[in-house]
Amino acid sequence: MRTYLIVTLFLVINAFGFSQSTTQFGLSAGVSYYLGDLNVNKHFPSQMTHFTRGIIHRQPLNDRWAWKNNLLFGELSAKDELSSSEIQQNRNLSFQTTLVEFASTFEFNFFKYHPFVLNEYITPYLYGGLGFFWINPKTELNGNLYELREYETEIRGKLYPKMQFAFPFGLGIKFKFSHRFMFSLEYGLRKTFTDYIDDVSTSYPDDPREIGTVSQELSNRAINTENRQNEWGMQRGNSQRKDMYSTTQFSLLIRIGKNPNLCKYNTH
Repeated sequence: MRTYLIVTLFLVINAFGFSQSTTQFGLSAGVSYYLGDLNVNKHFPSQMTHFTRGIIHRQPLNDRWAWKNNLLFGELSAKDELSSSEIQQNRNLSFQTTLVEFASTFEFNFFKYHPFVLNEYITPYLYGGLGFFWINPKTELNGNLYELREYETEIRGKLYPKMQFAFPFGLGIKFKFSHRFMFSLEYGLRKTFTDYIDDVSTSYPDDPREIGTVSQELSNRAINTENRQNEWGMQRGNSQRKDMYSTTQFSLLIRIGKNPNLCKYNTH
């Protein structure tokens, strides 16, 4: 919680710290979903797409470039049972995690777009930058929710960090109806440097006797119980492909500065 407050305070300070009257501050709402070992390539999966919300600070640098800070709250999840692959269905793993992301990105406008020029009212744009996000994958077993990281379902003695870095990138469209209110709709992906958003990456432990009973049940949940003992030491995930996640956001931003002399911008 302390981290959330610090980042939120940082955004507020940035939003009000600029003397320029183009500074924008606003809210966003949308959806997120995960791509990884439990959802290889299905986009916007119906049972694994979750609501997100966030706060935004955007500082236009000129009519082509803008700098944006974004604090996002959401959720990611997936289940092998929803896959069309029989191998995944038999593996029978699942996870869910709260997602908290802070990202700082630059936007490039394809068309000229200035808050004070009404005939520059719409433009598609690309964005990219650097961010970090917080995860804590959990799963349900016998009616209880377990934090998977603490049970070392794959590699003993190697706890992956809950805080991870990512490269956010994507595209969107921004538009306005006045000098004060700005809107945007964007879709983006997050290239991460971890394969443990879902707690699945490498292999089952070689010897189940080295881990506790609960860890065994969380690690190996194969439906085919006759072959379950043969799974130990075998491949559990694909460590060659890092996890990703996606967000789609609709944003409303308000320009918080004083109204300028619009004659300077040849508008009214």
